Amino acid sequence: MKSFLSLVALSLFSLSVIAQGNIMLMPFEALMNANWKAEGSWKDGTPFKQEIEYKWGAGDESVEMKTKSYLDSTLTAFGHFSDGVHNWDTLTNSIVFQVKDVHGNLIEGKVRTKQKTILYEYAYEGENGVITYLTDALIWIKPDKYMFKVGTMKEDEWTEVYLEAYFFKK
Repeated sequence: MKSFLSLVALSLFSLSVIAQGNIMLMPFEALMNANWKAEGSWKDGTPFKQEIEYKWGAGDESVEMKTKSYLDSTLTAFGHFSDGVHNWDTLTNSIVFQVKDVHGNLIEGKVRTKQKTILYEYAYEGENGVITYLTDALIWIKPDKYMFKVGTMKEDEWTEVYLEAYFFKK
């Protein structure tokens, strides 16, 4: 009888996990089905403005992200800037992401989480061909507010911060 009850409980648990989609993507749950907006300045004084929308992909097996940002170097045109997707990679046991912007650039990397903080880690090739390993962090403050940092990290410590702003749920 105990074996039967264990089997029923395991089946119900498995069904609830399947119904929730990919449980490994649950760190994004707090960001889902909302628009997030941030404004600030880069380290060099250049204005930063971004809006992000996160939503579940088909079957809740991926996370889709759409951003709006400045579209040109004059910082006058603002609109749809990029589309991203986050997936659980069973080979590396990690969340991976890809973001493609309106200029045809593709950024790929991994996502790490620390409690309610989401860390995007990726290699960025600058205009002069120099590759910099960057981290973008969404640091949970409260349900409708995240601190956003872009910079370089070494052993989980910031060595340089290029941007610090706050995303608010709209």
